[in-house]
Amino acid sequence: MIKRIIALTILYIAMLFIVPIIQSYDFKNGMNEDYFSHWFESNFIPNYDTSKIEQVYSSQETKVDYTLGESMDKDALMVIGSEYEGDFVIMNQPAAFHMILVRDGVITGGYTNSPDVSFGMMSIDGMDRSEARKTYGEPVDYVRKQWKRLNVEHEEFDVFDVGDHYVYFFYDIHENDKVNGMLVLHKDELIEIESLYNHPSIEENEIMHYYLLNSARISYGYHPLERVSEIDDVARKHSQDMASRHFFDHENPDGSGLKERLMAQDVDFSFAGENIATGHTSPIFAHHSLLNSPSHRVNILNENFSYIGIGISYDEEYVPYYTENFLER
Repeated sequence: MIKRIIALTILYIAMLFIVPIIQSYDFKNGMNEDYFSHWFESNFIPNYDTSKIEQVYSSQETKVDYTLGESMDKDALMVIGSEYEGDFVIMNQPAAFHMILVRDGVITGGYTNSPDVSFGMMSIDGMDRSEARKTYGEPVDYVRKQWKRLNVEHEEFDVFDVGDHYVYFFYDIHENDKVNGMLVLHKDELIEIESLYNHPSIEENEIMHYYLLNSARISYGYHPLERVSEIDDVARKHSQDMASRHFFDHENPDGSGLKERLMAQDVDFSFAGENIATGHTSPIFAHHSLLNSPSHRVNILNENFSYIGIGISYDEEYVPYYTENFLER
């Protein structure tokens, strides 16, 4: 009798592990360390303790709150592609800019630079690097992206593992590491993507880049810039040139700079500035990197500019090149 009880107990324990493995096993890619870790966390690790987050959230004064996992209808809203599995829904509300990440009709995350917006009780209101680490613990060194480990150690942002989600806090290194942006992602938005660089359409990435730039200007107290198609064309051609000829500079190999490019396209201007970036996986990361760079920040937060042109291009390996052309006429 005792032997039978022991055998049934062993069988029960075995089935406890075997059934989830069979149900969730990826037969195409097979088992490896990262896959097993993600599977084990999903099936056996207790729910993440949100008590500290809830305590901080209760003292914040957000006005727009989203529950992660709730359903959302994207019809009649501005929807653009993302580098993740889901799509971004742009909510260009005055002083409360945010983008909701939606996959199969469910909210899986989002981005905002507004203290009035929260995702899953997470907000940037009153946050700086110290407060973020006090609330969310030690930042992680990497995130899982399909079978790859993507290093996320960076001076300008922290990434925290929050149960089923990663949360990125972007810091303004020129204002005492104040949090000026937050990206929340369900882990499945990352692990099901095979490549490091994904490639939403250029048009949609440029739209995202434009809204990010203008929302940042508004949050820092500057007027938004008007996007002009002829300036877009100049910026886009420079990004295409950098991508095709594999250089990264304001001056191309032929010696032409921004002034020459604008004049060649018959664009009228009294003065102009240019920002370029490459290697960032999305406009979100490119934007925050440029905002933290002193020589680029002076263009983004310049009250004398009124117009903007944005151009993005990919090289043959889908590495993105970003160009921002700022103008006054």
